[in-house]
Amino acid sequence: MFENILSFNTTILFWSAVVFVAILAQVLIGTVRVIMMVKNQKIIAIIMGFVEAAIGLSNIILVISNAVKSGMNLYIILFYSIGFAFGLSLGMFISKKISKDILSVNIITKKTDSQLEQLLRKNGFGVTCYQGTGKDGNRIVLNVVCLKSSLQKLTEFVNTIDKRAMITTHVIEEISGGFLFDIKGKI
Repeated sequence: MFENILSFNTTILFWSAVVFVAILAQVLIGTVRVIMMVKNQKIIAIIMGFVEAAIGLSNIILVISNAVKSGMNLYIILFYSIGFAFGLSLGMFISKKISKDILSVNIITKKTDSQLEQLLRKNGFGVTCYQGTGKDGNRIVLNVVCLKSSLQKLTEFVNTIDKRAMITTHVIEEISGGFLFDIKGKI
């Protein structure tokens, strides 16, 4: 059974390539389908689920069974694994390109001066500031609307002033008007 595990010929190469493409397509579609589900794009998610299931069944029935018939081989396993990883990577890349994740970020800080507010505005963020009261006293609450890709930059600015600030994010589904950091022309 294991005597052909390292053998290599054109049949093994062919089925390895087919397995690679099939699993890449299945995982790619699956990754994007999950994103469509999260974004409440029901019809697109259902269609992608149908295609993903069809490819998955084809993988099992045709591709993998023929690969096994031609001799289970380390190359087929390797190409399956590489195809899975590439499908996942490509799916994440595509999801980043199609995603317009706009966040509402709340920053809750004990710092009552306007230093953080000024730093964020100086670096291009629109900031709405209001006062709040917490368990231990007064707080400043800053609200910033930005792209998800700007969140790390925003967090770094906040941490330079107040490492203990509480930062929460919420995905915004619909938006109109206002000042949006790094979003002009992308909506």
